[in-house]
Amino acid sequence: MFEEENEDDWLNNDYQRSLAIFDQMYANNEYKYIDSDDVEYILDQLLISNQLKKAQWAAEQALYHFPNNSSIIIRLAQILSLTGDVNTALKKLLSLEQIEPNNLDVLLSIATCYSQLKHSIQSIKYFRKALEIASSEEQVDIAIDLAMELESTDDYKSAIKVLSRTIEVGHVNDLLVYELAHCYEKIGDNENAVKSYLDYIDEDPYSYTTWYNLGNTYSKIDNTEKAIWAYEYAILIQDDFVPALYNIANAYLDANKIEEALEYYKKCLALDKNDPMVFCSMGECYEELDLYEKAYEMYNKSTVLLPQLADAWLGKGIMSDMLGNHAKAVQELLVAVDLEPEKAEIWRSLANAYENKEQNEQALSSYEKAIQLEPNNKEIIIDYLSFLAGQSIESVFDAVSDHKDLRDNLVVTMVLCYCNWMLGNHTEAMLNFDEVLENDANLAKSLFLHFPEMKNATYFVDRMQEFDERKDNEKF
Repeated sequence: MFEEENEDDWLNNDYQRSLAIFDQMYANNEYKYIDSDDVEYILDQLLISNQLKKAQWAAEQALYHFPNNSSIIIRLAQILSLTGDVNTALKKLLSLEQIEPNNLDVLLSIATCYSQLKHSIQSIKYFRKALEIASSEEQVDIAIDLAMELESTDDYKSAIKVLSRTIEVGHVNDLLVYELAHCYEKIGDNENAVKSYLDYIDEDPYSYTTWYNLGNTYSKIDNTEKAIWAYEYAILIQDDFVPALYNIANAYLDANKIEEALEYYKKCLALDKNDPMVFCSMGECYEELDLYEKAYEMYNKSTVLLPQLADAWLGKGIMSDMLGNHAKAVQELLVAVDLEPEKAEIWRSLANAYENKEQNEQALSSYEKAIQLEPNNKEIIIDYLSFLAGQSIESVFDAVSDHKDLRDNLVVTMVLCYCNWMLGNHTEAMLNFDEVLENDANLAKSLFLHFPEMKNATYFVDRMQEFDERKDNEKF
């Protein structure tokens, strides 16, 4: 054992001497013969340290002494591709392939070059060639590379076949499983995505990253209970794994379990005191608890740490508006708009603030921008049409007529029910209400929330009660 260690030390010292000699050569622009093994070591060190110009010089000079050395040619091709000269790199590799058609490094390098050039068909061809001649241990990484290239062409089913076949022959790791599950998710097969993770967990139950990814998949399909279950196992195995702590907090927030969410967000802060996303999420929690000043404090901490975070500015603006500081709200929401001008929710909140500030022209403009971005957003439609109704009932009908996206929409029909009733068009209002009630009873009930004065119209209250009784009888 000691002899082996002494030999390793000797080799390392020898390589270091060669590297020092090479550095002197490069400084003097005067290359002298270096043994090929030493050249490969020098090139590897230069590639690791990203000294590409020096590495290219070394490879080109060495090839005068070793013109057919495939290892040096491959390294030169890698250097050229890293400096952007992919076509030259590819030409060298294709020439080398004619001499060494079964050189795995050559095939993989060619595949990588084609991938860089966005020539996916050729890249896939060479990754497949490489996979055929690779050893068992090498196949896993190549299968992942091949699958990712197939994914770039949206051929997820072929990627699944490659990954599944690799797993079936006994080669499996968490990266392979993650890629397989990702492909299943892309084709909408969430059941098999979940199964991929669960199968791997049977093999390696202590893989906290697999439990974490399983939780993410459950979250994507809105199975919050299962997501929390998976995240809990990830945390049980690795209690300082911040992504799992953060995502379980998000899951609890989605489940409206605010106190539990706050508990895990605080655990995140115990590990990273300066995470702007955590402070922003905590702001949302306190907002849900109607603790607006505390929520504002959290959102503000988030913007201090990450001034470009639009969601935090949005939170600040909404809290300022709720606390009655409408002018401040407008200023904060304008920052959010500048950061994410295509986010409809920000425009809606800005419109709310302008409306509260009685700047109706600006409010109207902001509502219309929000509607333009998300014409089917229920909350935006209600706020927009309610604002118009406050200005003029007739303007609601004009807006519906002008915006084709607002037609044949039950939310709009509910607002028209209110408008028709206020104008004395009671028959039309009743027909509007019945249409909404038969298609979406919960939406019909919200009529009284958005327009409290409708509680005084006994028809709607009685009709709602009659509908509920009928549904109860049907269940019986």
